[in-house]
Amino acid sequence: MRGLGSFGKGRLGLAGLFFLPLLCGCDPVKEIRDFFGMRTKPAELPSEMKAEMKSADSSGQGASTGGLARENQELLAEMIRVVFDREESEDQADFEALARTLNQGASLEGIYRGLIMGSRYRALESNSQAAAPRVLKVFAIELSELQEGMREPTRFDPEQARQVPRIDFPEDVVPGGPKAQFVATPDPASLKRPDKNENLKQILKIFIGASPYTLKRILGEEALRKFDEAGEDPSVIPLWYAGLSVRLSSSNVDFGLELRGKPDFEFHKNFARRIALDRVKWEVLNRYHRYLNAAIKTSG
Repeated sequence: MRGLGSFGKGRLGLAGLFFLPLLCGCDPVKEIRDFFGMRTKPAELPSEMKAEMKSADSSGQGASTGGLARENQELLAEMIRVVFDREESEDQADFEALARTLNQGASLEGIYRGLIMGSRYRALESNSQAAAPRVLKVFAIELSELQEGMREPTRFDPEQARQVPRIDFPEDVVPGGPKAQFVATPDPASLKRPDKNENLKQILKIFIGASPYTLKRILGEEALRKFDEAGEDPSVIPLWYAGLSVRLSSSNVDFGLELRGKPDFEFHKNFARRIALDRVKWEVLNRYHRYLNAAIKTSG
């Protein structure tokens, strides 16, 4: 596999791309199936990014069924690799089952939620040592930046910050993917919202001792809450996404494709306007996970 196969050859020496195992347990595919939502339209990529990914489809079929299936497979492989930050290959059958589900209309968000709420990720959260100070600082800065523009950012306390969340399966699967319960919920009784610096200090204090996998999950969940807050307003997400992409482009982290690190606000804004919202969500989650993965690797 090529295309996205250049991931992990970045400036920080991140691991190369290989297929990863999915979830532990007797039936990992069933474990996340109820999280899947239905995607309403395929992702339309800007011509520059299509060209960079075209190496995965030597037949030149572009947006054909085979080309889309191959792109979905590469996105799924990337998601598993980035979420678990592991270089290994165990269960190809499970991978292929998830790829088929994605091809049949499951959302990237739904698959992502299933992975981070699954037993394998829970085990990593429970068994990992506390995040290094550098990783905690990177997380706190990003979470405070993310919450700055939110109407109702999640407020955490030390107990909630360390809990592995309980899974609440909804009765119906809805477009865009059902939402699992978050670690903590917004506090409507809070009358005073802390300023950005105060919020940063609180986050650092609350999450001392938390696992790196907990930090990644929390940041991903809050990012998805921001998407939920934005709703269907077409003007909010492209501007936020472009600002995030440009800001992180200066971090010297490999985000998997060279164009993802392009410091061009207009390019990223137009990209977010032209592709399905589900794909924009993964582009954000991918950046956050890779950013923290890089911090983990460089923190020793």
